Amino acid sequence: MKVSQAIVDVLAAESTKFVTVITGNGNQHLHRTLLRDPQGIRLLVPRHERVGLDMADGYTRASGQSGVGLVCGGPGSAHAFAGIAQSFADNVPVLLLKGQVPTAKLGVKSLLEYPTVEPFREITKWAVVLNHPGRVTELFRLAFAALRNGKPGPVAVEIPLDIQDLEVPADAPAYRPVKRIRTTADPTDVQQAAELLATARSPYILAGAGVLQSEAWDELRALAEALSAPVATTLNGKSAFPENHPLSLGEGGYPRSAMSTPQALHYAQKADVVLGVGCSFMANHSQGPIPPGVKLIHVEIDAMASHQFRQPDIVLGGDARLVVTDLLSALGGTKREPDVERMADIRRRKEAWLAELTPHTASLEVPIDPYRVVGEVMRTVDRERTVVLHDAGLSRWQVAHPYEAIAPRTFIGMGGQSEMGYSLGAALGAKLARPDCLVVNLMGDGAFGMTGMDIETAVRYQIPILCIVLNNSSLGIELAGRDDPPLHQALSLGGNMAGVARELGAHAERVVDPDALGPALRRAIAATAEGRPAVLEVMVELHPIIRY
Repeated sequence: MKVSQAIVDVLAAESTKFVTVITGNGNQHLHRTLLRDPQGIRLLVPRHERVGLDMADGYTRASGQSGVGLVCGGPGSAHAFAGIAQSFADNVPVLLLKGQVPTAKLGVKSLLEYPTVEPFREITKWAVVLNHPGRVTELFRLAFAALRNGKPGPVAVEIPLDIQDLEVPADAPAYRPVKRIRTTADPTDVQQAAELLATARSPYILAGAGVLQSEAWDELRALAEALSAPVATTLNGKSAFPENHPLSLGEGGYPRSAMSTPQALHYAQKADVVLGVGCSFMANHSQGPIPPGVKLIHVEIDAMASHQFRQPDIVLGGDARLVVTDLLSALGGTKREPDVERMADIRRRKEAWLAELTPHTASLEVPIDPYRVVGEVMRTVDRERTVVLHDAGLSRWQVAHPYEAIAPRTFIGMGGQSEMGYSLGAALGAKLARPDCLVVNLMGDGAFGMTGMDIETAVRYQIPILCIVLNNSSLGIELAGRDDPPLHQALSLGGNMAGVARELGAHAERVVDPDALGPALRRAIAATAEGRPAVLEVMVELHPIIRY
C-alpha cells in the first residue's frame, strides 16, 4: 500500500474519531485517501487551521483521547502554529499531521515551502519528518507513545507530498496500537509522604490537570476525605474535585494564585503540609515564596518538571491515579475522622464569598453585569451534564471564578497561552467528545471576532454548541477599571455578533435587558437540543475583575 493509506490505517487502528483538515499544497494525497477510505474517521473542514487544532484540543480534554488535525504545508502549518502552542502550554496531547512540499524542493524556498519542523519542536513534545516510506510504523508508534505516556503534550509529524504517494516496503512491520504505560512512585517516598500527611496539622491539596488526564478524580476525593484535607484546583484542573464538596475551596494555588478564592487563599496560608497532584506550580498559581517550615509533596509524572518552579521536599514521580492509590494504601488505618469544624469553616467562608458575588450574579443593572450571565447559566443548566468553557481575557475571570463545576471534565480551563478565540473551536471538539452533554462556551466580543466564522462550521456539521458572547464592545481585559480615554478609543470594537451568527445559520439572539436573559438562554438551549447551534450575544458592562 501507499504511505497515505498506511497512515489512515494507523489512525483507524488508534480509534481516531475525526480529523480536522483544510486541504492544500503538501497534504493532497493523505487527504484524498481519507476521503476515499475513511474507515469510520469523520473529516471536518473548519474555516481556519487554528480552529481545527482548537477542536482537536477541546476533544482531547473532554474525552481523554488525542484529537487529530491535518494541515497543508506553508500557510496551513503557519496557521496551525497558534493552536498547537495553546495545546503545548496546557500539556494537551494533540496530534498534528503536516503536509510539505516534495523532498526534492526542500531547502530552496520553493513555493509554499515553510521549514516547520524546527519551530514546531519548540511547541511540541516531539516533532519529526516522515522521511522514508519504510518508517511509517516506527514513527507513528513513537508518536502515539509520546502522546500517551509521560508529561502530556502535542506531537507533530510532517509528511512531504512525494513520501505520501510512495509504496510502503512489503517487509515493513505491521502497526499495532500503542498502550498507555502507567508508572508509580518509589514505595519509600510514598511511605514518607503518607506519614507527613497523616501527622499534618493543616494539610492542603492543590489539584491540577494531571488529575483529569489520569482520571484520578475518585482517588483524589478518597484521599481528601481520608485526610479531611481541603482541596483547591488550578484553572486547568477545575472539575477534578467537585466544587460542591464540603472540602472544596474552589480555585486556588500555593502559596497563592492570581485566581485564588478567599477560602483557598486562607487555607493555603495556614497549611503545614502541601500536596500538589498533577499540577506544575507554575507562576500563575504559585505566586510568592513558600513560608518556612512548610513541607511540599509533589505528585508529578515528570520528575524533572517537579523541580522547575519549586523545590519539593518529596517528589512522587508517576501517574496521579496510581500514586494517589498508593498514598491511600500507605495511610492504611490512619484515616482521620471527618473534621466537622474544618468543613463548617470552609462552608462559612464559601458562603461569605458567594454573598459578595451575589450583587453581581443576580444584578438587574443595564448594561448587564457579566457575572449575572454566569449566574444565569448556573441556575439554568444541569451541571452534571453540561461542559462549560471560558476564553482568554475578562471571560476567564468572570466565568471560572463563580461557576461551580461538580463533575469531572465538565469545565475546560485554559490559560498557559491565553489564545483569544480558543473556546469556540474547543467547544466544537468537546461536543464531538460529549454529544450527550450541553456544551457552552463563553467568550468576549474580541475573541468572537477572531474565530466567530466557525459558527458556520458548527451549522454545516450540525454540532449544536451554545456560544455566549459577552459583548462589552472592546478588548476589555486591557480597559476594565482604567480611566484612560485615548486607550478606550483605541481598543473599542463594534459589530452585531448575533446578526453575523444568524446569517451563518445559527439560532441567534442579542440580549440587552437582564430580565430577558433567562428566557433567551432557555430558547438557545432548546435550539441546541434540536440539533442547531445557538449564539447569545449579551451586551455587558465593561466590568473590572474581582480579585482576592
